[in-house]
Amino acid sequence: IGKEHFTSLYSPAREKAFTKKNIIAAWAACGLFPRNPDRVLRVTPKPLAQITVPNADEIKVGICPQDEVLQTPVTPVSAEGFTSLYNQIKQDALTLNETSQQRLRKRVQKLANAGQESFAEVALLRCQNQFLTRMNNEARVRRSTKSVVLGKGEGKVMSFEDIEEARAKRAAKEAIKDKGKRGRKRK
Repeated sequence: IGKEHFTSLYSPAREKAFTKKNIIAAWAACGLFPRNPDRVLRVTPKPLAQITVPNADEIKVGICPQDEVLQTPVTPVSAEGFTSLYNQIKQDALTLNETSQQRLRKRVQKLANAGQESFAEVALLRCQNQFLTRMNNEARVRRSTKSVVLGKGEGKVMSFEDIEEARAKRAAKEAIKDKGKRGRKRK
């Protein structure tokens, strides 16, 4: 919505939205009226469970082959990289020893991160495209609409009804003026 359209659209929207029913419903939804603190607590997320860290003597350390060093895979940024990571995960799933499980967990995490990043980027681009389309459509309407001077004299703030009335008067005046002209138009 452009600046020029905002004022004509705001007042009717405000009158429609700010009703006694909506205001009371909003106060009740947040537990302010009638006072109900449980209303807010019902939708508040529960705190995460306490994480316990084991002592060093409680941890069992397995034997890891010294010649194989786990490498963190690169997070894919293209469809080819995404497919390659998926294929690596499928290969590791076939041989699930301790090392493969660790590698698999890392690759699955990378795959999930890449997917989230991709979906977020697509959502942002879609939102930006919708915004640009709306702006383009508004500009197109503005360019295709003929400018009309509604009245002479001092400027004033006009309501929508005043504008419609002035347009009707102007159209009637132009119809009378066009009616008087007969014959061929001169070049």
